[in-house]
Amino acid sequence: MAIVIIAVIVAVVVFGRRAKNAANRKRAADLREKARADALGAHERSAEAARAAADAARAESEAERLHKEATEKQRAAERANEVSQDRLRRAEELDPDAGNRSDPTGAESRRDRDDDETRRERDDDQGDQEGRRSPRS
Repeated sequence: MAIVIIAVIVAVVVFGRRAKNAANRKRAADLREKARADALGAHERSAEAARAAADAARAESEAERLHKEATEKQRAAERANEVSQDRLRRAEELDPDAGNRSDPTGAESRRDRDDDETRRERDDDQGDQEGRRSPRS
């Protein structure tokens, strides 16, 4: 009888280990499946991050291009304004009545506001223009 009890105990232990091993195999398989899913998700997030970085780089490049374009347009506007102001100054220089006209704003005339250096530059410009017309001696 003791042999039968020992055999039953051994059989229970053996079947218990097999059941435990089978349960461990199933849990390991489930964990592997979850790990694959996590790895796939991580890979997708990594790809999304790379796309976002590329989008950011394109946006920075576009922003730089637009900034350069804005700077160029501002410079062109400033040059156009300078040309306009230069033409107004020349028109006043040529107009014999420019000094006699009263300023509607009450400010002093442009000719009065020019400083000595500006007058010298203007005189030099006129001298250059006269030099083109006829040689100086």
